[in-house]
Amino acid sequence: MPFFLCWGFGIWLLASAAFRFVGQYFFTLEEPFLMIGAYILVIPLILISTIPIYSLKNIQGTERLLAAICIVLPGMLIDAVVLFYFDNIFPNLSADVDRYFASWLLLAYSLILLTGFTKASFVRKNTINSSN
Repeated sequence: MPFFLCWGFGIWLLASAAFRFVGQYFFTLEEPFLMIGAYILVIPLILISTIPIYSLKNIQGTERLLAAICIVLPGMLIDAVVLFYFDNIFPNLSADVDRYFASWLLLAYSLILLTGFTKASFVRKNTINSSN
C-alpha cells in the first residue's frame, strides 16, 4: 500500500498548491456560487483520481477500503497542522473562510473513503438472452 500513501500525498500536494495560488477565487464569502461550485467540483475530481487507480492497480474487495484509507491518511495528518497555521499557509484566503475550507476538506476525505466501498467493476452485465 505504499503506492497509495504516495498517491494520497500527491493529491494533497496538488490540492494544497491549487488553493494556495487560486483558492481566493473559490473560497470567498462575496461569491457563494463559486464556493458551492468548489464543493460540487470535488465529487468528480475524487472519482477520477481514485476509482481508475484501483482498477489499474487491480485492487478489489476489502483492499479498496485499505487503499482509500492510505490515500486519505497523509493529507489528513498534514492538514491537521495546516489548518492550525491557516493564515500563514494560505495568505490569499481570508481567515473567515477557514471553516469552509475545513468542511471542504472533510467532504473530500469522506468521498475518498467512500470510494473504498465501490465495487470492482461498473460494467453492467447483459442479462437479456438473445435468440435467433
